[in-house]
Amino acid sequence: MSRRTVLAPATLLTAVFLALVAMVGAYAPQSDASGPTARIVQSTTTLGTTNRAAAASDFVIKSFACSSKVQEGKTVIFCKAEWVGGKAPFTPKFKVNLTFFDPVLRFWNETRTAEYTFRCLGGMEYVVTLSIGDIDGRETPTQGRYVICGNQ
Repeated sequence: MSRRTVLAPATLLTAVFLALVAMVGAYAPQSDASGPTARIVQSTTTLGTTNRAAAASDFVIKSFACSSKVQEGKTVIFCKAEWVGGKAPFTPKFKVNLTFFDPVLRFWNETRTAEYTFRCLGGMEYVVTLSIGDIDGRETPTQGRYVICGNQ
């Protein structure tokens, strides 16, 4: 008689998701601007030569860095971004692969900067992606950063 271990669907999905995140992080090159805890997440999608893509070529993210720090006794991941081009008002679109806590987004149209902060679980690996939209419906190419919660 053989015994099989069956994982609950949620447990199986979580395990597969974490394995994929680990694989992406293992092959992503280091980002010079963000130190050893942040890596650029490579995208396998390519932009076609559409008019929208060509028009948005001057609308790009200039800098994007994420780090982990302790703030008010809690471990958080803090991301800061700056962009050029586009037409205000802007809509920064941060996304995180896994978070259980309410994130805080602050941005300033005048200086074209944004900050994104969220509590994280110590030792967990996170991928934060960002794109910026403008009033004309244009959007910057998406960038991603890899960061481990708790590493300074």
